[in-house]
Amino acid sequence: MVDAKYIGLIVLAVFSGSMLVYTWLSLYNRYDPSVVFYAALLILSFSLMLVRAKTTQIN
Repeated sequence: MVDAKYIGLIVLAVFSGSMLVYTWLSLYNRYDPSVVFYAALLILSFSLMLVRAKTTQIN
């Protein structure tokens, strides 16, 4: 089971990553919502992979 602190960190990572991509894209007026979505999905999957590895080491 994933602890509440890990869920908070995952949400923070997804939010900050998607905002970073949004800022980069909107810098040159090239905002594309699908790119922001896929960046958030990538960050989410990477965060879950790290949390999964961390929680399996503890048990």
